[in-house]
Amino acid sequence: MTTDIDLGAANAIEADLITLDCAYVTVYGPNLNNWSRGVRGEFLEILRARRTMDRETHPVRPKRCSASRRRRHRTQLAYRIRRIAPGAVTVLLTPVWTDTHGPMERVYVVTARTADGTALKLPVGGSRHLAALMQGAFPRADWNTPQTWHADTNRLTTWGQASRAFRETADAGYIESLTDYTLRTSTQEATS
Repeated sequence: MTTDIDLGAANAIEADLITLDCAYVTVYGPNLNNWSRGVRGEFLEILRARRTMDRETHPVRPKRCSASRRRRHRTQLAYRIRRIAPGAVTVLLTPVWTDTHGPMERVYVVTARTADGTALKLPVGGSRHLAALMQGAFPRADWNTPQTWHADTNRLTTWGQASRAFRETADAGYIESLTDYTLRTSTQEATS
């Protein structure tokens, strides 16, 4: 049995939230602090009720599945990523926390690059779909830090801590550890 990811429901919820926000802003003004307590409470309660529907389909920590299912996800991962981002050699997933008049939410900004370093334009909902695929294939990864998926090895690494073999590939100029960055910026400041 496979898990179908229904992006239509998530997109519909997002459209409903945007419509709701526009309706309240046109009536009560753009500044949330100027609204009365009752109106603000009603608005935040509606937002919370609609967001929980989305959170149930996109959990913060993905469910752990059996080892055989994880292996199957990993073997099919390259094919599934090619369907969303054709020609992607690396995929960088960066967690971003947003606060839109409510509790903090984590979304992922996904950047897919080709072998020559060109960023690929993802379809609508592609970031969310790629994040769900990666979390299903690698449930034990630390999703609070940026992660990079490599097509040649089908492995996930923490951003900036790539292996030596990967640094020798075409994307070597785009990966730099924090210590290398600090060293480079300090030498630039010393010379200027």
